[in-house]
Amino acid sequence: MTAYRNDGVVQIKNAFSQEWLDEVRSSIEFGRANPGPMYLDYSKDTNPGTYCTDMWIWRENAHMKNFIFNSPAAELAGEAMEASSVALVTDNWLVREAGAVNRAPWHHDNPYFDVSGEWCVLWMGLEPVRQGEGVVFLKGSHKWGRKFMPLSFAGTGQKAALQEPYEPTPDFTENLDDYDVLEFDLDPGDCLIFDSHTLHGAPNPVPPERTVNRLTMRFAHGNAAFEKRGSWTDAQTEYWQAHGMKEGEPIVGELLPLVWSR
Repeated sequence: MTAYRNDGVVQIKNAFSQEWLDEVRSSIEFGRANPGPMYLDYSKDTNPGTYCTDMWIWRENAHMKNFIFNSPAAELAGEAMEASSVALVTDNWLVREAGAVNRAPWHHDNPYFDVSGEWCVLWMGLEPVRQGEGVVFLKGSHKWGRKFMPLSFAGTGQKAALQEPYEPTPDFTENLDDYDVLEFDLDPGDCLIFDSHTLHGAPNPVPPERTVNRLTMRFAHGNAAFEKRGSWTDAQTEYWQAHGMKEGEPIVGELLPLVWSR
C-alpha cells in the first residue's frame, strides 16, 4: 500500500472475485429499480444517455449490505489507511449510459462529504477500463494541503459561492502535461483506493460507447466525526441529522456503521 501514501492512489489487482462482482451488479440493478431519497440524475435535458447515482442504500438493498459487511472492501481500505477500525462513509453506485455527455469534473472527494480526518475511496468498475476511458489522478496531490471548491457532476460549474478555505478548482486538463498523471488499465475485479484529497477527473470528452457501471465505496477511520463542509452539503447534512447524527460527534451509528476492525 506504499503507493497510497506516496502517490495518493493505489491499484489492487484481482481484489474481488466474480461472486462479488455479481453481487455489485445485482445491487446496482436493484438500486436503479428502487431509487432511494438521495438518488441523483446528473443528465442534461438533451443527454442521449443517463448519468445517475445513489448512495446510503445498503439498509434496503441486501446485495449492497452483503458486499459492505462480507467482501474484502472494508479491510482493503483499512490496510491502505493503516487504520485500527473502519467506518462506512458512503455506499455509492454510479451508472453512465452509452452516449452520456456528463462526466466526472476535476475534484477531490473530501469537500463533498461532512467527514473529518482521513478517509479514502474504493473505486471499481464492472466493465474493463482502459487508459483514456476512466479517471486520471494527479500524483501526490493529496499532499498539496490545498482545498478546492466542489464542482457539479451535472456540468453546471461550482456547487456554491466561493468560501474560505477553499479555492476555485482549475481545469487541470488545460495544462495536464505540467503534472505527474496516473492512469490505470483495470479489469473487472480490480480496484483503486485513493485518498479523499487526491485530485482526479475524467478529461476525455468523448461519451462512452457502452454503458458502464461503477461502485464507489468511501471509508473513514472508526473515530471520524461529523464535520459540516458547506452549504453544498445541506441535503446530506439534513439526511444524516434525520438519522440521529450530530455535528461534532462520531459518524458511527445506524446509518454509517463500523464495518471492519483489526
